[in-house]
Amino acid sequence: MTSRSFLSLRWYSTSIRTLRVYHSSSGSASTRTIQRHSNGQVSSQDLTRPHLSVRNAAKGLGQLDIFVPLPGLKGLTRLKIQDSSASVKNLIDTVKEADSSLQTVEIAIPTGTKVAHTVRLEELTSMAFCLRLNHVNILVENDATSINECTIRGEHAAFASVKAEIETNPRLLLPLQEFYRLCHNVGADETVATKWLRELQRRNLVVHFDQSRNPQLENAVILRPNSLESRLTLHNALDSELYNLKHDRRVKESELMALKRSLQKLQQVENTVLVAAHRLPNAQKWMGLTGLTGFYGILMYCVWDVYSWDVMEPITYFIGFTAVLGNSFYSTITKKDPTYSNIWQKRYAKRVAMLSQKRKHRREDLIELKARMTDLENDILLVDGFPPIIIV
Repeated sequence: MTSRSFLSLRWYSTSIRTLRVYHSSSGSASTRTIQRHSNGQVSSQDLTRPHLSVRNAAKGLGQLDIFVPLPGLKGLTRLKIQDSSASVKNLIDTVKEADSSLQTVEIAIPTGTKVAHTVRLEELTSMAFCLRLNHVNILVENDATSINECTIRGEHAAFASVKAEIETNPRLLLPLQEFYRLCHNVGADETVATKWLRELQRRNLVVHFDQSRNPQLENAVILRPNSLESRLTLHNALDSELYNLKHDRRVKESELMALKRSLQKLQQVENTVLVAAHRLPNAQKWMGLTGLTGFYGILMYCVWDVYSWDVMEPITYFIGFTAVLGNSFYSTITKKDPTYSNIWQKRYAKRVAMLSQKRKHRREDLIELKARMTDLENDILLVDGFPPIIIV
């Protein structure tokens, strides 16, 4: 038998003895703890001291994968939770479902403080904690925190190597794909490489125009942007951009002038329509006032000169009642009060619509034209606000 086989057999026999001691009714750790508790010999350190220690095999925070001995089951039982949104309550329920003979299942930190049931496993697995089964404490050690720390340290070291390569590169322009390949060689994917590129720009070590429409700028990383050579290279690359900006500005200005001329024509037509629409309602207004004045004058003449009030009283009653009925019918049909302003506005709007249709004028076209002019003016302001390139 080789030494390796002998060590494996020895470890297996030791594990069997440990499980037998844990599950035995007379010599288990839980039994001894109960006996000391009944004799009054249990201290606070005995209640918080872990009796066993297991390691969480899960690699990510919020996940649990451990093998623990349960009193009601033989051997080791695997407790595995992959849901990172689970809580301590879910862990306790999982343990109770695995062994229904358990009377007490608690989660505590190594100092003995109990953990609330609402605590998420993502927070719990970021540290060591105790799983208390009846009167036995099992210390669960997590490797996720150390793994993340190692990953972060490795990422910092990889970024430092990329930064050193950028600083020692004698070229002025570095192709973007070559930068990604350089990051890939140190183990960084495209997302991490993009984050590193932004960090290098923040440190003023490189310049990259990721949103430029110029392929020469979009696919290149400018090294040492503060040097004179890099400024000249950037200026040469931006010559076409400046030409395009000036050309776009001239095009937008010509479009704006054409829209202004169209707007003037539409406004002239609209002003003509509005002025013409005022005439008929105003004429009808004065005709109505004149008619009412003459009507009341005739009534007064009939009352005091021709007939007496006894004769004219029934006539005036029917005239007033007819006016009330007419106002009621008007309100029912138009859903508006029969006031002077409502009647005038209705006649005016009807006249405007008729004249606009006659002259083929639409107010919606005028509003749309003003909106287009506003957009063009904003575009011209943006072009004018483009920062100039100064070579020093």
